[in-house]
Amino acid sequence: MRSERTTSVAVFFVYLSTFNDLNNMNLKKYLFLLVITLLLSASCNREKQGSISIVFTHTVDDKPIEYGKLIYTNLAGNQYQVDDVKYFISKLILIDAEGKSVAVTQDDGIHYVDNGYENTLRWNIDKIPQRNYTAVSFVFGLDEEDNYSRRFVNPPESNFSWPDFLGGGYHYMQINGWFIDKDEKKTNMNIHTGIGQIKDENGQISQFVHNYFIVTIPVTFSIDESYATSLTFNMEIQRWFDAPNLYDFNEYGTKIMQNQHAQELLKENGKNVFEIKLELIL
Repeated sequence: MRSERTTSVAVFFVYLSTFNDLNNMNLKKYLFLLVITLLLSASCNREKQGSISIVFTHTVDDKPIEYGKLIYTNLAGNQYQVDDVKYFISKLILIDAEGKSVAVTQDDGIHYVDNGYENTLRWNIDKIPQRNYTAVSFVFGLDEEDNYSRRFVNPPESNFSWPDFLGGGYHYMQINGWFIDKDEKKTNMNIHTGIGQIKDENGQISQFVHNYFIVTIPVTFSIDESYATSLTFNMEIQRWFDAPNLYDFNEYGTKIMQNQHAQELLKENGKNVFEIKLELIL
């Protein structure tokens, strides 16, 4: 605020110095005081801002994931283990008590989450208006505007690319691990979501389908300079596989990047996998 005000005042002095033929000092003083008053009024009317931290956690059956252990069973009866959980969220919006939306623009409003990179499990966001909020909304994955090939040049995001011939851009999500198939063999479990494809009668891709979806979750919180606000975004893995669609790994569990039906089932289930909890740090 101070630097902006100082710069504006300096510019005004330069402006005054050009009026060499203006001898009326009272008029100069009046104009100077008027500008100072306007600057102070503008700074006072600016809405105060704070910050928020978002912590990303992942559970199975409401308990933190034990990665690399073949100990879980979904509703379809598939025994499985989880090794990796990776995804993008984007276009994060905070909805205040008056129903007004505050779009997060930091980092282009995009955050990559990866259990293999601890620094991705927290997103610290600044310049959030100090208001009371009642809900959070975000895109799971990347929409048409944000999802284009070679956008990210550095890992780990750059390693998350989706093949150009399948639609390009980036994966929305990867849940990688293993499961016991119907023949009692340990088989790769690759739940990879992204742009889908519609094929014609000759088996050629005729259309691409954007499978991102919007999640809106009610949660009451405030941004205030007197305390730190932290929201925990928890993903419950089992919900990807149980409702509203029963997802059986024996039918869909591997190589679903070219299976639009499987993508659609996961898109519908994914709207229910998140819950948000508030934590205040005084």
